[in-house]
Amino acid sequence: MIVILHKIPPETRYQDIIEFIEPALKSSWFSKEGYIEEVKILIVNDNDKETVERHGLIRINPDSRARKAIKFLNRKPILGKRIAVREYQYRSWHNDTRENSNKRLGKILHRRSNSRRRPNLESVLENATTSTSDKSFHKTYAR
Repeated sequence: MIVILHKIPPETRYQDIIEFIEPALKSSWFSKEGYIEEVKILIVNDNDKETVERHGLIRINPDSRARKAIKFLNRKPILGKRIAVREYQYRSWHNDTRENSNKRLGKILHRRSNSRRRPNLESVLENATTSTSDKSFHKTYAR
């Protein structure tokens, strides 16, 4: 499961994200210990407002431990700023109900005149850290 850290501070490094996530992945009596597979930092530039947002994307296995980490870490501070922690949702045009509906329902479903998404966004992924196995975590980025 991919977990997203919304609007992390600009000075956040990969090691800060790992140190933030690891306490929530420790095993308890009846649950398996979670591990981090991959860490990415997504930079979103809004060209209209001239703002920059940074988000952390972390792939955690198993999914049950990732869900518990989301509950444990939501609204906790990282580098002094409280952030929202959620499950990352893939959005695909294949899942859009307006694309797969029949023509009779088309008029009802297409009432929206404009897209709700922000125009003129540019996203960039920084170099990611990945792990080579579930026991060892090797950093593959250069800073």
